[in-house]
Order: sequence, then structure tokens, then C-alpha cells
Amino acid sequence: MEIKLTLNQNSQFNAKSAKERIKQVNDLHKPLAEQIEQLDIPTNERELHWFKLGKEAILSGKIQRQKDGAISKAELVRYGKEIAEQQELDLKRERARKVIETKPDNFFILRHDHEIPQFMKRLRQECKLQREHWKNRWIDLGVKSMVAGDVETTGIDSYIDLTIGISIWLPYLNEGYYLPYGHVHGIDRIGKMEIPYEFQHKKDDPQLTRSKVLEAIKPFMEAETEGKTFHMGATLLDMHMAVNDGYQINGLIWDTLNAMKVMNEHEPSYGLKPLVRKYGKHFGIDGEIFTFDDLFGNCSPAPFDIELVGIYAIKDTLYGWKLFEWQMEVMKKTDKLYNVYTLIDKNLPTTDFMLQRTGFNLDSERLNELNEKFTSKLAELERELFETYNINDEFLWNMTLKLKKKDIDAWIESQKKRIKTWEERVQKKKQKLKEWEQQGKTHLKSYKTTKQELDRLLKQKPVAATIENLPDKFRITEFSLTNHNHISYLIYDYLKIEDITPQFERGKTRSTSTKILKEYFETEPALKPLKEVSALQKLLTTYVRKLPEAVEIDGKIHSRFDSTGAQTGRYASSGYDGRPIEVYEEIKERWGKN
Repeated sequence: MEIKLTLNQNSQFNAKSAKERIKQVNDLHKPLAEQIEQLDIPTNERELHWFKLGKEAILSGKIQRQKDGAISKAELVRYGKEIAEQQELDLKRERARKVIETKPDNFFILRHDHEIPQFMKRLRQECKLQREHWKNRWIDLGVKSMVAGDVETTGIDSYIDLTIGISIWLPYLNEGYYLPYGHVHGIDRIGKMEIPYEFQHKKDDPQLTRSKVLEAIKPFMEAETEGKTFHMGATLLDMHMAVNDGYQINGLIWDTLNAMKVMNEHEPSYGLKPLVRKYGKHFGIDGEIFTFDDLFGNCSPAPFDIELVGIYAIKDTLYGWKLFEWQMEVMKKTDKLYNVYTLIDKNLPTTDFMLQRTGFNLDSERLNELNEKFTSKLAELERELFETYNINDEFLWNMTLKLKKKDIDAWIESQKKRIKTWEERVQKKKQKLKEWEQQGKTHLKSYKTTKQELDRLLKQKPVAATIENLPDKFRITEFSLTNHNHISYLIYDYLKIEDITPQFERGKTRSTSTKILKEYFETEPALKPLKEVSALQKLLTTYVRKLPEAVEIDGKIHSRFDSTGAQTGRYASSGYDGRPIEVYEEIKERWGKN
């Protein structure tokens, strides 16, 4: 019997894949340490840390692999991430224990409603003692007493979230209080953050009644003669939370965050803990200082143990008070900074809050009318633009040839290779069939199979590698006024306008940035249709259609005004940024008063 082996020309054998599989098999027989040493090292700093943790744990036998086969970089990174998360959880647990075990004797956490009157008595006594012994200490601030405050909240949404407790530092009595009333039980995890059972708020753990606390503290918090210092910044979160709870914080005349910005505009961080870590040695604060994230991660303290949250909250007010005293004394030694701050800046938290909270009413009906009017007008202007610039099939084809040149050239080269491969396969099959025919072996099954394969190949003949046969996926079928490449083609290739980009943007060409377009619109009459469309698009997308998206739960638009947000000394705004009144004048001029 004569046996002949022939190579299957249609085999999908991939030499590269085969080499990779052989390598994987060989890797299985290498020691684990050798496999790991041959892995690529992550370039991302965080992933590199996880990679090293995973590597050390695997090689030391601290953990066992969860699957067989060659080890990979991703596997080590995953192990390291799990280890890092557990280490952080263990650290949080250890920090929490340390906080509770080292609770100062002058920290008081109220648990029962009958303790509220006693607290209020101490608060009144604090105010009385300050009037007697610190009679003129706060005269420049315009108040009779000063305390430090802080609130713990369900979140950071200024218009939705509520407080779960309030802490106050009484400096003359040297006492701190935390009044909890909104902690929740039964939550052991928030997102990826696990809350250890020992530090969860339990169902039977007593806390105060919200309404009774708020009723008791409201008169004091709203008293303008009783000064308060908080650490807030432009968010003014504590003031927003108070309004959500049904009262307003008056007499808040020292924001330690803003004061720090006035004193030094180059601090790496203006968070309370980083500032105390840096400057605490000047006002008697030393030892470990834990941040919110150190204890609670990136979530609300509401599900956490009241004792833990209370100690943390009181420390915040203590830190805030010490920072306030130090800031005030330093300012007094710095030219006229103290005079300016006590005359102007002390009033800004209340002013900024009024601006933020008041907000702007939105005329929704008028906006809808403008949207309909401008949308209709925009469609008309776009039609005129397309007609003016003859944006038709020929235009789109020429734009395709220009913008897709690299892709087109690559397709032509690739198609030539496909054609060559096809021709070689056809030629081989024809040659084989000819040999069998000459040998009289047309009765063989392989002859019939090869002939069928040839027929299929001939039907699958690749199209010629010419521009006319370019696949549809490469063709630009519509002109988009929001596509910078399309606008660039219109300006520089179709209209052949001289490129001024290098005069404004070093190293760049053919720009369609707002700055470049503004220059063209002022000097190039040929771009008038594009200028009109661009102006109306801006009105629609920046104002008419965007304004409703910025509406808060109260139906108004709120901006955040920051008196220390700009190094020039001017106000900065965020949230919904206000725009100059000239915009309104521009709309009236272009589209009429109605």
C-alpha cells in the first residue's frame, strides 16, 4: 500500500499562536520564581505596588494560587490588590481601636435626651465665662464669644444630604461635645468598603432624638453675637447642612480653610488634618492625626460606631479651634492682614453662602421657546451653509481622499497582498489538478475536493486594489459641523484659507480651536456661513440646552462662589459658572429682544 501525505492548503495553522502555546507549555515546567522573574513589570505605580505584594506573598507561601497553569502579571496584581485591601482594612481597625482607647477625659459623647439640657447649660456657661474673662478678645470680630463647630453628614450633596450629628468645642471650659442623632444600623459594607462589626452602629446603641437636638441648638447657632469657626472652604457644606436641617448658622465669622488660603496660597493641601500635621507643633497638637479616610474610607460615617465617630468629630473641633487661634495671632503680626481679614473676609462665608443658596430662578417656558426658535433657525443656517460650500457627494469624496489618505493607502497595500495570496493559491490548485489530469487520476476524491475548492476560490476573487473599490467603511458619508477634521478640511483644503495656527499655537497646524476660529471669523468673509452657525450652536449648547441640566432639586441654578479661588484676589466660581451680562446683550442684538 502506498501512503501519501499532503499539506492542507486551507489550514488555519498560525505559527505565532503555535509558538505561544509551546511557550506556555514550557513555562509550566519552569519553577514559579523563574516564571515570575520573566514577567513584565507594571508601569503604573499602584499596580506595581500590588504586583510586588502579590509576588512576595506567592514566593513566601503566605497565599496559595487559585488556579493551575503558568502565572501571569495580572494574577499577581490581583493577589496584591486583595492583600493591600485587607492590609488597609486591618490598619483602619487598628486606628479605630487606638482612637477609642485614647479618648480624652474632656470629650463628651451624649447618648440620651436628658443630657441635652445639661449640655446647653455648659454652652451658656461657656458664653458667660468668655464675656467675663475674654471680654475684649473678639471685639475685632464683632462677637461676644467664639466656639469651634463641625457637622457629620450622610453625604456631601448641599441640597439633599442631612447631618447625623454635630460637634462643638468649648474653649474656655476646655471641653468637647458630640451630639449624635442620625447614625444607622445594619450596614456592614458601603461599596468596596467593609465595616468591621465591632465598629458598626448597633440597633440597640442609644443616640439622641434629632428634633430635640436641633430645637435645643437652633437659638445658639442662629445668634449673630455668638461667634463660630468652621473649616469649610468654598463648599460651605456645614452651612448648607444646617439649612437642610431647618436652621441657619449665623455668626460664622472665621473659616479656617479660607483663612489659610489668605495666609499662604501655596499650601499643598488645605485639608484640616494636613494643616494640623504641618503647623500643629506651633499650637500644641502633636502625636498621630488620623484623617477621615484613615478611619472611614470614602463613605459617610453614619453606619459607624457613635463612640468612634464622636471622638473623631470632637478632635476636628479641637484642631479647628487651635488652628483658628494660631491663625489669628499670626495675622496680627503680618502687616495689616489681620485688619483686612477682620474688616472684610470674616463676613464672606455668610455672604458667599447667601449667594450660593439663593441661586437663580430659571424661566423654563422662555428657554423652551428659545430652544424651538434657535433650533429651527440653526437648521436653516446649516442648509444655507451646505448650499454655499457645495457640500455634496463630490465634496464628501474629496474630503475622504484627504482625511482618510493613510487608511486608504494601507487598504490598497493590504488588498494587493490579499490578491497576490489569492493568485498563488489559485495557481497551486490549478497546477495540482493539471498533474492529476495528466496522470489520469481524475477519479480520486482529492481531485474532486480540490476542484470544488478552486471553484470557491474563483468566486471569492478579491476586487482590484483601486480607489474605486474602496470599502464603504472608509468613506465619509456626511459632513459634521462638530467634527474638527471636517471643519479643518473645509477651511484649509476646500476654501484654501492661509493657516495662521503657528502664530497662536506653537508646533501646531490646521487648528480649529475657538481662538483660531475667532480670528478667521473677523478676517475671512468666506467663513460667514460657518460663523453664523457656530454662534447659534454656542447659544444652544452652552446656554439654552445646558441651563436646565444645571437645575438643583429646589428648581434653581446654584453657583459656588469662592473668594479665595483666584490668586489675583478676584472671586472664582464653579458648579454652574456664571457668564458676563454681555452674553444677554449679544443675544438681544443678534436675535431681538423677544
